[in-house]
Amino acid sequence: MTRGPATTLLTLLLCTAEASAEPRIQKGARELSVHVTPDFESAIGDQIDLRVGYGLFVRDRLSARATFAYELLEDVAGEDSDYRTWEIGLDAARYLGGSRRLVPYLGAGVGWRRTRFGTLDESGAVAGPLVGLKLFLADNVALAFELRYRLGSADVFVNDFVSEDDDLSSSVGLTVHF
Repeated sequence: MTRGPATTLLTLLLCTAEASAEPRIQKGARELSVHVTPDFESAIGDQIDLRVGYGLFVRDRLSARATFAYELLEDVAGEDSDYRTWEIGLDAARYLGGSRRLVPYLGAGVGWRRTRFGTLDESGAVAGPLVGLKLFLADNVALAFELRYRLGSADVFVNDFVSEDDDLSSSVGLTVHF
């Protein structure tokens, strides 16, 4: 039986998980993250968005993370109508009690977003709270589940072909702490 790279990676991650592992959420630890967000109201209907991040635990259980997201959809609603958006941001999160494997967190994020879609060309600041839960597979690898609300200073979110100034999204991610 042949395995693809994703199956091999998932197998390796699960094999390294230890039940007694202590999550690496202490001062000085770093974090790389990749989050995918299913978007059922996007500019074209259903799509999946990708956000990458790099963070640092500035204190025990307190992290700061820089994030970047980019989307490009060509020829969305007509011959030359593309949907392009990018967002840079900074998140802060406080990790709460929890067990060795399940660790909830609360946080907030700020950033800048630019969206171009048809005649819409908007840029603006975005900010809002987030809540999440990490399931640590090992002391340095976790699955992250996150719910995020963002409010923009302009109509920088496009939902079902309508520009709006706010957005509620959920995401699933993989984080590596080192």
